[in-house]
Amino acid sequence: MAPMHKSVAAVSFAALLAFTGTAFTTAAWAIAGVDFPTYNFKECQKAVDAGDFKKALPMVSELSKFEPENPEVLSMLGYVQRNNGLMDEAMASYNKALSFKADHMGALEYQGELFLKLNDKASAEANLAKLKTICPTGCEAHDVLQAAIERSKDGDFQWTAHKAK
Repeated sequence: MAPMHKSVAAVSFAALLAFTGTAFTTAAWAIAGVDFPTYNFKECQKAVDAGDFKKALPMVSELSKFEPENPEVLSMLGYVQRNNGLMDEAMASYNKALSFKADHMGALEYQGELFLKLNDKASAEANLAKLKTICPTGCEAHDVLQAAIERSKDGDFQWTAHKAK
């Protein structure tokens, strides 16, 4: 009888949390011994969009621990790492993102840009070829990487649209 009582209590607690809202939910689950990330994807994206890569790094790093198989989070982590000068870590994050979703356009684009920074044009062009296969009529990831490859030929490649703060 006791195990059934605990199940009913857990379901009741979950229903209460769902009813009361997100802010209370995180705090309540923490009290119940369930951890949640401090930041969500949108908050991380906001810091990245603002070009505040130093602020974004611990945010996205923490989120990646809660979502270790999420290619979106891993791609963002690689992007933030790259923009903080952590090239080896960025490559590992892109590779991990692509291991979960081989056709992740963002990871392919960003990894291609990292290849250019590392003077590995052949690998950047291989990523561009993959993007061409994924989106044969064109897409932003393909166009951005293609433009980066062209600019790199002239030595005029901007490694990111933002400056790390």
